[in-house]
Amino acid sequence: MARHKSDIPSERVRLDGYVGMPITDPRVQKAFDWYVENRKARKAFPMAWQLLVSALNGELGSGVQWAVESGNEEELRLQMEAAKDVFANFVVE
Repeated sequence: MARHKSDIPSERVRLDGYVGMPITDPRVQKAFDWYVENRKARKAFPMAWQLLVSALNGELGSGVQWAVESGNEEELRLQMEAAKDVFANFVVE
């Protein structure tokens, strides 16, 4: 018997790419290690998709939104560095 098809139409979305080896950036290494650990649980795509949706809707800041919309990787990196600097000044007691 065939599998029941969903009543809601869907479109296949892929975020494919390659990571160059060896990885020299510790940030990329951490992300890659997380991906390898969670590959079988299929968590990577839903999380990447939610981050992309959040970025494009300005939920991560207007600078990040502009950088993602324009595809400007350098500006996105600068925005993320600025965000890290801001968060570093917060003290939680």
